[in-house]
Amino acid sequence: MSQFTKNNSVLVALIGLDQPGIVATVASAFTRLGCNIEEMTQSILHGQFSSIFLVNKPEGLANEALEKEVGGALKAKRFRLTLVIRDFEALPEELPSSQPFVVSIWGRDANDIVATFSRIMSEQRVNIRDLRAKPLGQGESVQIFEVDVPDTVDTRALHRVMSERAKSMGLTLTMQHHRIFDAMHSVEL
Repeated sequence: MSQFTKNNSVLVALIGLDQPGIVATVASAFTRLGCNIEEMTQSILHGQFSSIFLVNKPEGLANEALEKEVGGALKAKRFRLTLVIRDFEALPEELPSSQPFVVSIWGRDANDIVATFSRIMSEQRVNIRDLRAKPLGQGESVQIFEVDVPDTVDTRALHRVMSERAKSMGLTLTMQHHRIFDAMHSVEL
């Protein structure tokens, strides 16, 4: 059995000014401590770095020691970042069976797009797995929600409700099963 288990997992989050070498510095600190990066995500938002790592750490390694090593490595490189370490928490209950969908919304930018559509999804117990919102220029934006729609939800009715709301806001909305979205957007090289 591997020394890495969810019981030994932590979430490590970093935000702040983007500079080259942040990921290399953090990954090297994890390696020195015998940690394994199980999953991670990283984005740059208008020059600001943001990343979350799911890290499996060796038994007995305290979060304080991890924070000292990673924080010290970042400070030595003069990175201007905020570091947060939090124990991994298992979901309290089993999630209902669901299907993955991609909901894309685009058109005139407004401050209530994410709030409006995330509320509609929340009311139907749709879980948002990933969300990207980006400006397209000339006052327009796009929001792409990757979601899990419970099998108990009528996807056609959900699509209809969200499409009508989008239309009333002057926006265009598409909703596709994730497999269809992937097939339509894959590029073979």
